[in-house]
Amino acid sequence: MKIPVTVVAIALALAGCSDKAGEPASTATNVLELGVEGMTFTGPDTIKSGWTTIRITNDGGMPHFGLVYRLPEGVTARMVDDQLVRPFQASLTARLAGDDEEADRLLGTFPEWVADLVWLGGPGMMSDGVTGEATMYLEPGNYIVECYVKTNGVQHNYNPEPGQFGMVHALTVLPEDGGMAEPEANVTLELTNTGYRIADGAFRPGENSVRARFVEQQLYNNFVGHDAHVFRIDEDTDAEAAAGWVDFFPVDGQQTPAPAHFLGGIHDMPQGATGYFKLDLAPGEYGITAEIPDAVKNGHFSKFTVD
Repeated sequence: MKIPVTVVAIALALAGCSDKAGEPASTATNVLELGVEGMTFTGPDTIKSGWTTIRITNDGGMPHFGLVYRLPEGVTARMVDDQLVRPFQASLTARLAGDDEEADRLLGTFPEWVADLVWLGGPGMMSDGVTGEATMYLEPGNYIVECYVKTNGVQHNYNPEPGQFGMVHALTVLPEDGGMAEPEANVTLELTNTGYRIADGAFRPGENSVRARFVEQQLYNNFVGHDAHVFRIDEDTDAEAAAGWVDFFPVDGQQTPAPAHFLGGIHDMPQGATGYFKLDLAPGEYGITAEIPDAVKNGHFSKFTVD
């Protein structure tokens, strides 16, 4: 669930080639491995800081993703659940019932601290059986890894059982640096206000490491910004329908089942930030789309071919 944030540029600390001249680059890894069980992420709730990989193995039977965002001081996962997730679900339920006035009222009940949440990437939309992986530079603090895809009108982050969470995974990033170097990439993808641009390299069969540069960023409907979700275009795929499906706000947006096979990507990051994501690609045609209104009309739907 994405809520209004002030989009700010952040300075990323870059890992050098070595600590001392002549020494090899660090081979350390700093990976948070998460699984999916029902409507819950499973896995550790702490990770070291610095360059951090979040890897989600989606064997939950339906599409999921892992949006990562940092919490303001004093805000907890319980507060996110009580003050954001539940009103958001109530708003969706009201809209599905045709009560747009009540739905809009509920969207206006969020606390002021929502403006201080900072989106910091995370694995993009992935179909069942796909492992999504994204790498970002994370400072010490408290974070959430979240999925709010819908099934039968219910967001995956919502759990009707009192005292329990849906797909809202609390994560503490520790002060200790994980020592992982900034990843390398065979493709550099730039995200701007007008769409996507491959600035360097090319997609290839097999594993791809994609550097995502958020050259420009802006908010749409006061909730969402540019990101990148990759899907396979098969013979029976309506590519434009798939590109628009990732927009959460229409009542049928992000409603399972998905109209295409999604392979991952990366969620919103602030303007000026850089993140990385991995894709496993077979030869064929693919699409990249953003979770914004009218992605096709706004230029945030691109196709590419892997030979």
